[in-house]
Amino acid sequence: MPGAGLHHPPGMLPYSPDAVAEALLLQLDAAAAGRGRATLAIPGGRTPAPTLTALARMCDPFLRARLHLLWLDERAVPPGDPQRNDGATLQAWSLGGALPEHIHPMPAEAGDLEAAAAAYATTLNQACAGAPLDACLVGFGEDGHIASLFPQHPGLRELSPVFAVIDSPKPPARRLTLGLGVLSQAGLLAVLALGRDKGTVAKRAWAGADARLPVSLLPRERCRWYLDDEAAAGAR
Repeated sequence: MPGAGLHHPPGMLPYSPDAVAEALLLQLDAAAAGRGRATLAIPGGRTPAPTLTALARMCDPFLRARLHLLWLDERAVPPGDPQRNDGATLQAWSLGGALPEHIHPMPAEAGDLEAAAAAYATTLNQACAGAPLDACLVGFGEDGHIASLFPQHPGLRELSPVFAVIDSPKPPARRLTLGLGVLSQAGLLAVLALGRDKGTVAKRAWAGADARLPVSLLPRERCRWYLDDEAAAGAR
């Protein structure tokens, strides 16, 4: 099992796609059984792909019929563009099994991003039936950004559940993103740290909340950190 041979810092767990998927599955199954629906928000990038494939493989018809899949953020490019977050993550899920019944891509291709943000806020509220997200799979950048919430960016203080970013410090400049408040209320935040550089960021985040490191602003009591061997070495 990855991570089994290396001591992990206290509070941080060894990463494997199956271990993360099992934690998400437990949270989502409980929600589906208790409320008749479950909500999962996922990031873009390559990091979450193996976990999503593993989760899809574990997802039975009961959960698949009740699962609402949402995104943490999306780049303002047309559907099908390789820069989109949704295409790669849906492909990763499909490698493990059938897609969930309820898929809610962010309409970041819209010309009016403010209107698109308001529309997705409505979608989010309807998918969650007014409750917090059940789970989020969270990746982060080497600068500590999560979703499209960047270090010391005004968006960190945004109160809207979904909002438009027009000046992202990383291209493309225009994006949609969930707000920090929505992420912080999620029932489970599974945070992935893969690679030595991410382990260094994880160590800094574990030291305390700092607006220069957005991932550190997530509530520790709802976070479950997963580090691979290289990240664990970087976090020591």
